[in-house]
Amino acid sequence: MEDPTHPSLPDSDPAPPVPSSVTPEEDSVDDASLDDDLTRLPPEYQATVQRLRAKVERAATALRRLQTENERLRHRVAELEQRPAVHPDTTALMLDDDPAALRDRISTFIEAIDAHLDDGADGARPAAPSPSDPS
Repeated sequence: MEDPTHPSLPDSDPAPPVPSSVTPEEDSVDDASLDDDLTRLPPEYQATVQRLRAKVERAATALRRLQTENERLRHRVAELEQRPAVHPDTTALMLDDDPAALRDRISTFIEAIDAHLDDGADGARPAAPSPSDPS
């Protein structure tokens, strides 16, 4: 039976990791060897190939960043799925504060409200005349 409190998540079918043969090794390729390869090309193609290599490197950097973010989100989803289910007709109050600190803060609020109510009860407003009062 499906949990009505959690929206249905699609079955996770993550993309397979990028094979190491496709991702460049940081130490395996150096700029000097790439520049040597370019000298074999006609001069009119060298600038184009350099621009393409820069685009590929930016794309590879973005891919690594997105893979890292994807892994972080996978862990976060797994963490959230471990939380207890909350029924939609109830109000859940989850506090990360220390219970003693929270109790002290609430007591401070109650004291401030009591002080405010006591100040108002000291006759700050005159009482309304009663209908039987002849004045």
